[in-house]
Amino acid sequence: MKELPKTYDPGDSEDEIYKKWESSGFFNPDKLEGGNDRFWKAEVFSMMMPPPNATGELHIGHAMMLTIEDLVVRHARMSGKKTLWLPGTDHGAIATQNVVERKLWEEEKKTRHDIGREELLRRIDEFVGQTRGRIQQQIRKMGSSCDWSRERYTLSPELSLSVRTIFKKMYDRGLIYRGERLVNWCPRCGTTLADDEVEYREMPGNLYHIRYPFKNGKGGLVVATTRPETMLGDTAVAVHPDDQRYKKYIGESVILPILNRELVIIGDKAVDQKYGTGVLKVTPGHDMQDFEIGKRHKLETINIFSPDGKVNGQEAVDHAFEDFAGLTAEEAREKIVAVLQEQGFFEKTEGIKHNIAQRNVASGRRK
Repeated sequence: MKELPKTYDPGDSEDEIYKKWESSGFFNPDKLEGGNDRFWKAEVFSMMMPPPNATGELHIGHAMMLTIEDLVVRHARMSGKKTLWLPGTDHGAIATQNVVERKLWEEEKKTRHDIGREELLRRIDEFVGQTRGRIQQQIRKMGSSCDWSRERYTLSPELSLSVRTIFKKMYDRGLIYRGERLVNWCPRCGTTLADDEVEYREMPGNLYHIRYPFKNGKGGLVVATTRPETMLGDTAVAVHPDDQRYKKYIGESVILPILNRELVIIGDKAVDQKYGTGVLKVTPGHDMQDFEIGKRHKLETINIFSPDGKVNGQEAVDHAFEDFAGLTAEEAREKIVAVLQEQGFFEKTEGIKHNIAQRNVASGRRK
């Protein structure tokens, strides 16, 4: 008799067992060994595997997901249902691009601009091809009983066509619409990021107090903001309609310092009476809350930044802030504060802690 080893080595048996499972065709609902389809009942069960990002290796979260799904699938199969578990991998979008770009810089000291779009796409495809293979083997190691003959990749031609077709149908039926919305924009990558791709961290910062004079020349309102550079895109000033300090000013106008743009004072319940001075500068083009306020009050939306993260030259011409065109946000902030101080509109700076969008270290994504 063969002596059993004192410790279990999964490599001695598990790979062979899985190969037998896979080659038997039992994971394929349309193909059983011997071609006998009479086992199946009329009832069917299908499930798509949430595709892991093709940016590296699986982690403990994937292991838990695969284990639970495999239990559900095997239960359905053993209940006599015609069962399909569809496997696949995701292209990873900006996360994959970041990994490839970082690798390109570390190994060749080149950027995506140096090699061009076509070569970048080729290298991304090559990288995904390698990581997909590794992920596929890891899923097999888990013993997942999915039908590999139907495996899909999110950027495969048939899936891309399906996505475009469904979006077209949804648009035609009025279920989705096209319109301007604020997005998380990455000037380095030149693309949008989903909300869950942006990580917020509490960091020290400043609250800048700026006086907006009334149009009639008698006094003014003091606005407190963490981003004075965005005042180039201000189209209103808002106060809470129940704020006893300011409700009497609703409907009047103030003058935007530096640009001399007339701004109406509006009442909106989104304003936090306890934050800063309780007076909010409304910049619909660069703040999610301001965007919603702008929609409610039909305010103009001014985009003060171009895709490279600098003050927008075209908007600068149209809205008369040419002196700041081409500056980064930090440079524009410094210059605006200096001009406000020079013109007597700057009140004070207050040190605070606030949440700032930061690079998502886990995925290599950044705002």
